[in-house]
Amino acid sequence: MDKRETLKLAQQAMRSGRYDAAVPHLWSLLDRAHVTDEEFGSHLRLLAQAFVQLDRKRAAGAIHLFVGELDAAWRLAEGEGRDRARCLVASKRHLDAARLFEEAGWIGQAAIQLEDGGDQRGARVLWERLAGDRRLGDDLYTQGLVRFNLGQACARLGDADAGRRATVEAIHLLEAAADGFETLGLRERAFDCFQVLLTMGRAGSFENLAEGYVNCIRILSEDNLRYYVLQYFEDFQRMALERGELHAAATLFREAAEFSRRQNLPYDRHYRWEAAKAHAAAAEKTLRSGASVELAENAYAAAIDAYNEVGAYSKISEIYAALAGLPLAEKRTRRYARLMLRLASVRDVPGETTAFPDYLRMETAYPEIWRLDVVEWELDGDPAATMGEVLQDPKNADFTRRRALLCRLHQLASSDGALGVEALVGLASHLGRVEIYASLAPLERMFGHDDARVRAAVLAAVQRLFFKRSFVLVRRGLADEEEMVRREALEAVSTLHFGHAFDPLAHIYRASGDAAVRRAALESIGRIRNVDAAEMLLDVLRHGPPEEQGIARKLLAAADHPGVAEMLERALAFETGEVRTLVESVIRSRGGR
Repeated sequence: MDKRETLKLAQQAMRSGRYDAAVPHLWSLLDRAHVTDEEFGSHLRLLAQAFVQLDRKRAAGAIHLFVGELDAAWRLAEGEGRDRARCLVASKRHLDAARLFEEAGWIGQAAIQLEDGGDQRGARVLWERLAGDRRLGDDLYTQGLVRFNLGQACARLGDADAGRRATVEAIHLLEAAADGFETLGLRERAFDCFQVLLTMGRAGSFENLAEGYVNCIRILSEDNLRYYVLQYFEDFQRMALERGELHAAATLFREAAEFSRRQNLPYDRHYRWEAAKAHAAAAEKTLRSGASVELAENAYAAAIDAYNEVGAYSKISEIYAALAGLPLAEKRTRRYARLMLRLASVRDVPGETTAFPDYLRMETAYPEIWRLDVVEWELDGDPAATMGEVLQDPKNADFTRRRALLCRLHQLASSDGALGVEALVGLASHLGRVEIYASLAPLERMFGHDDARVRAAVLAAVQRLFFKRSFVLVRRGLADEEEMVRREALEAVSTLHFGHAFDPLAHIYRASGDAAVRRAALESIGRIRNVDAAEMLLDVLRHGPPEEQGIARKLLAAADHPGVAEMLERALAFETGEVRTLVESVIRSRGGR
């Protein structure tokens, strides 16, 4: 129906007091792809009026809060401490918001508001209280986050000993949690643990910093998130240099160069230059400290290797000059002097040096998960509460906040406060349409519903959530006893193909005995543009059953990302018999040979 006609019907229903009839019309006006801010606000205010008349005060209050009418939102939230706390957060009255959150039992959120309001002592008390909360049970990850927050609060108060104890406890808990997550194949959750460890290392030991960064880089590399990998390399390199850890910095530069080369990125020459400079600086630092001359000699030798890789012979000649002046055995110094003279007239190899540009840095590379995930635990998968958090985060786009509001309203506008099957199915759809990571916790909770229609709706929603964690629900759906749920899970396998989906898709392919599931996983893997996916297709070409070989052949023939042609040529050099014939047919299909 035309939006003007829809609005007219809604206004007529409002004027005649038929508020129930007005709501569907207003909802359809709001739930459209292209609605201007002015129209959206106008329709929302009408909907709020209807909700007030229908005694859906929480839903009306959520609308007023969204449009910034805080006094109206406060009045409508009477008796709802958490809703009033959100009004106070919006007013930046953090200490008052903390009191209401604490009364409502959200201790973590209360502590965060106290921190934001400057009451560090009160925040410490609440973090200590939450650390002893029995609800944490055997949740090592959340226990670790709470103790990390406690350690931070103690440090801000100048209680170094208590801060250190809490931090050490947090490290042990998060390391154990990371091991458990990796054992279960949940690398993305292990990544969260390592992010907190590197955050600790920024203000603490280089060992924690290194453990966090090395493992984050490993997981990001395995997920083929190339620019995140380089950003983490860059940040770790900078911190290593700032702390005088020059040998570590040089190693990091070399590893970044190798990563850039493997990924066909133009930064390897830059990183080799930086590695050479770091090795030379390490040698000079060793000499200034009065340490072993042999250690300096080794560092200079590493610098020579790195400069040689970029053809910087003038720099190598300079280093040989420095080596010739060291108090070493005369035979060695004479050799260094000869090499210096030999290279003095050799021209450097020209080449473009490109540094990693700032515009590729991701603003979301280091989210405050020590806060965010404590809040997620505390919200316990409540969709309306979770979407309330999304609404109050200014970093979220307008589109996201609109979708989150509609999702929150869908739940709050329920007539009796409880949602039936049909309403839950609709709520799951709204959670999927918000299209952000925060939707997953409520969907995970909803998947425990007894009715298969709700579980199927959850899997349908997951098809719009392109995160590795989505596959936790997909795997559960594939094992569900109801065919309609398994069907939606299978559709999710076919839909969720993105860079870091390779690992969970490969797991599904290898673990499933269902031909349809294996086929869907294989086809999704074939749509992922990285060499790991292509290598797996090649492996299926070698060892898979005929039907899957046909799928792999078709996908390899269509793959147009870098490295595939070279991989196939390498394979052709070693394969024989039927597999060689298949590889040759793929190469021909791609226009080769």
